[in-house]
Amino acid sequence: MPAALDPHPIASYYATVQQGMSIQARDGASRQMLEMIVQGAMAAWDALTMPETA
Repeated sequence: MPAALDPHPIASYYATVQQGMSIQARDGASRQMLEMIVQGAMAAWDALTMPETA
């Protein structure tokens, strides 16, 4: 990750995803659904961690 990147919002995003997954699992979400959520969250990784270009 670029040194100038603030990791706190990214960490908060993934913590929120994890908390939501915990609630989904508690309420009976299947492993397949939880893995789909992970795939969606990880698809956002590059956009969240790459420096913006003008």
